Amino acid sequence: MCRYRHHHSLGRRAVIRQLHRWAKRHFSDLKRFKHQKLTDALLVALLLARFVFKQPYRSIWWNMLREDRVGLPSYSQAYMRSVRLLERLEALVSPAKRCAEVIIDSMPLPVCRPKRGKRCKFPGAKWGFGTQGDVYGYKLHAWVTPAGEIVQSLLKPANLHDTTVSYELNRRWPEFGGPKIIGDKGYCCLGDLFPPKKNTRYDNGWRQDRHPKLRKRIETVFSQLVEAQIRSVQTKTLPSLRLRVVLASPITSLSPKRRSTPTFSSNLRRAKVNS
Repeated sequence: MCRYRHHHSLGRRAVIRQLHRWAKRHFSDLKRFKHQKLTDALLVALLLARFVFKQPYRSIWWNMLREDRVGLPSYSQAYMRSVRLLERLEALVSPAKRCAEVIIDSMPLPVCRPKRGKRCKFPGAKWGFGTQGDVYGYKLHAWVTPAGEIVQSLLKPANLHDTTVSYELNRRWPEFGGPKIIGDKGYCCLGDLFPPKKNTRYDNGWRQDRHPKLRKRIETVFSQLVEAQIRSVQTKTLPSLRLRVVLASPITSLSPKRRSTPTFSSNLRRAKVNS
């Protein structure tokens, strides 16, 4: 009997083929051992294609792929191999480039519900505070360009203050050409632009007619990351959480209205348009 194919199977193959061509530039397309069932480049292409078709759960996406592609490894084997490629993926997502301005902010990434925080065994998770209340887990601190692209990000425990993590992000400040860092009142420190207090007697560079509009960009980016299910409580290890954030970061610049550049995110943009 003929196997039933989904209505978007042909489009899915075209998307994976285009992402595979890009992945071969940065990852090996050869099988190192005889027992390997797919190459590193094809594995990265299959993981990225999940965001093009907006499938929030990796295990369900992998089972859908195994229905059409005979010979794929199990989900646990694919996950272990993707964790080994995590450092190379992080380097591709945040390459050093010149920026005139960047927006800095943080978003909470809870690893469990607040009422389960006392019983949670997630390594390194701490109690912190966000705009929606207490959170147990981590926080994602990121630099975002006015075009909506994440150029740098860090995952830190939720109990660390935003200013403390901003010092770590500033270590790569010369690599990005010394951009102006635009933050909110939580980044009230020397070198950053932030909304002044009512009794401020000096000009700190904040412009009410321009900078609040730029601040909305990073809020939109964080909303897109939440839509990609990076806050899913199914994550049980820190590498899994890092991998979820790295794979979801390129979708923040998928809008066709923005300028297309030959980067990690632009290849996802072309794949989404073709699908």
